Amino acid sequence: MVSRVFSCSLRGLALSVLAIVLAGCFSTPKPPEPVVQPLPVVDPNPFGPVVGEDGRCKGSPSIDLANLKSRNTDAALVGVSECELVALKGEPLSVQSGSSPTAKRETTILYMEATGKAVYLFANNQMVRVVRGNAQ
Repeated sequence: MVSRVFSCSLRGLALSVLAIVLAGCFSTPKPPEPVVQPLPVVDPNPFGPVVGEDGRCKGSPSIDLANLKSRNTDAALVGVSECELVALKGEPLSVQSGSSPTAKRETTILYMEATGKAVYLFANNQMVRVVRGNAQ
């Protein structure tokens, strides 16, 4: 016959094992790991490569220089980008950029040409007109 002490210990051990096994059944599940989605890449300049205050193109524009050289009038240059103008004319005397109610980016690029000063005006990285001064 099994002694009462041993029987109680065996019963206690069985209940402890049962409690441990059942505890696994009633534990709360871990919430799923959050899915980390990469942030969308935002172009810092939505207008493409533009000319900085230092007169250099910022970015890697695709420029067809042969096509630009065939545009020999101010009217033919309307619509070119800032970087295309700098590729065609070389380093400017000055570059100023800002914004206005009509354009998020307005840029003026100044050149000294044989006929005098020429100011090229851009809105959102497209040339809109040229203002020329007289030679002094």
